[in-house]
Amino acid sequence: MATSCYGCGAVLVFDGPIGRRTTCPECDADLHRCINCRHHDETAGNECREPHADRIVDKLASNPCDLYQLGDGAPRRRKSSNQARNALRALFGEAPASGDDDPRDALDALFRKK
Repeated sequence: MATSCYGCGAVLVFDGPIGRRTTCPECDADLHRCINCRHHDETAGNECREPHADRIVDKLASNPCDLYQLGDGAPRRRKSSNQARNALRALFGEAPASGDDDPRDALDALFRKK
């Protein structure tokens, strides 16, 4: 089954079960953690779609859940605000912002006296 790591986005291919101490070959992050599990869902109770799972508080740490199944963690990675702004600009056909855009500069320009 091919999937990807939450930590680095690397494509992972495993034929067997994922042990509690299994790590990503690229970034060495633990794979047996809620954020990489196919049952993880931030909108579900205890953030898990599996009703019989024990409550795990730290979703980013390795855990002993027996119901764990490797899912695709990469889409859950949070994007930086610049990536989100550039995606929005691309949606409306605008050029991506330069990397040195400072929100404070934009605010000062907006309220600068003329």
